[in-house]
Amino acid sequence: MLQVPKAVQRTALEIEGWLDLGCAEHALQKLEALFALPGARPAALILRVRALVALGDFRAALLDLEEVQDFDHDPDWRDLTEAWCRKRIDDLPGAVQCMERLVARTHHSAIGHFNLGCYLALRGESSRALDEVSLACGLDPSFRAMLADESDLESLRHLPEFRALLDS
Repeated sequence: MLQVPKAVQRTALEIEGWLDLGCAEHALQKLEALFALPGARPAALILRVRALVALGDFRAALLDLEEVQDFDHDPDWRDLTEAWCRKRIDDLPGAVQCMERLVARTHHSAIGHFNLGCYLALRGESSRALDEVSLACGLDPSFRAMLADESDLESLRHLPEFRALLDS
């Protein structure tokens, strides 16, 4: 649960519930109460980012993410979410930059290395992409199960090293 003033905790929980149910439109409608209280703005922004991402409004989500940066919130979540949005607006250099920032800060982040590998593969940087995906699988072997179906890694499928990673 996000930190919010006691007066709007129930509203914040309701908004999270709508998001968990996949009803981002309902969540957005309820956000006004959170934005009305100054102490609730960080939580309201984070919840709105989640709703906007769910609705596919990645540019609007990026605007809110800029402001979230000013608050003491999980920087890994912020970088992952920003990269997700940047990829979807065809800003692969920006997505790569977010993941590089994340893995520089959190070296053991398997999801950070995996996503960095995906974005690098999309940019045609096969060698570096393979290194990042391999590192992710070493940090968390459950990522191996995603290799076969991850379309972002299509450019790596012909590489013997990638096939070996699939088979290991």
